[in-house]
Amino acid sequence: MYTVDLNSITGQLQKELNENPNIEIQKQMQYAIPIHTLEVHYHPVMRNAMDILMKMMLISFQKAKLKNVELLAEILLVEPLFIHDLTNKMLRMGMIEKENEVFTLTAKGMAQLESGIFEEELEQTSHFVQYSPIHEQLLEGDLEEFADLEEFPEPFPAIENEEIEAIEESMLIEFIQRQLSEQPLSEQEAPTFITKVISTESIQINDIPVLCFSLLNQKENRHFMRVYNTLTGVWDERLETILFNYEKEHLKPE
Repeated sequence: MYTVDLNSITGQLQKELNENPNIEIQKQMQYAIPIHTLEVHYHPVMRNAMDILMKMMLISFQKAKLKNVELLAEILLVEPLFIHDLTNKMLRMGMIEKENEVFTLTAKGMAQLESGIFEEELEQTSHFVQYSPIHEQLLEGDLEEFADLEEFPEPFPAIENEEIEAIEESMLIEFIQRQLSEQPLSEQEAPTFITKVISTESIQINDIPVLCFSLLNQKENRHFMRVYNTLTGVWDERLETILFNYEKEHLKPE
């Protein structure tokens, strides 16, 4: 397993920055930011073209005031047991409901009938994601690469709270759906989708080093920061802005 080498990365970053003759590295720092591992629980949804029997049943429930499925089985000339099973499935999936003894379509059932796509909710599962409170974003990266680090830098300045505020459900759904879509499927597997999140739980917090450089552009006489996020493997504009403003407010020029 690969373990991140902070000294090696720092040397590579120094070399990259020194390629610009106008840039002077005035100070180097290392800090750590908290990354939460979240377990997100949800019901995967499988989407398939609606078969003709389900369409006929939904249309019948929509147009006729049916109180029992035996009559529907007679109308459609289908085995009552099969109609019972499919009716129970649609009740369980929230496509139909029984109101005043009469079967009616729900908004979900209406939408699926109009689209011709049957959404089947599968058993609950979970997916692990990494969230940074300081970014207020989900981040990609391999936490295992930091497992063997024995010492971590001091906490990143200007972090007031490491706890997680409310995370938008749409952000979780989009992020997880993108990660799942990038995973290869076997010939027997069908793609699944996420329509809602049941719950989100923070199961651990890891400190992740960030490598910081206070720089001077001698040509423009301008100070600025570059901060390298070792988890994502890129320069981090969010952390650069926070650190620049913090040092500008709290540190006196030498």
